[in-house]
Amino acid sequence: MTVETIDVKTALKTTLAQKQELVRDYQTFAEQINDPEVSKMFRHFAEAEGLHAHQIKDKLDSIAGK
Repeated sequence: MTVETIDVKTALKTTLAQKQELVRDYQTFAEQINDPEVSKMFRHFAEAEGLHAHQIKDKLDSIAGK
């Protein structure tokens, strides 16, 4: 059985792009939805994904610095 592996940098870059897209989507939803509770939920999601993106970027930067 062959197991394919993925390069760490590739995985981080791919995930970073996905997280950044989610931040944009959630921010857009928060701005365009009239229900304050749902809008607040999407703002919270955007903040959480932004934190994830920041952590991934920090890890990428530390790998690049090696």
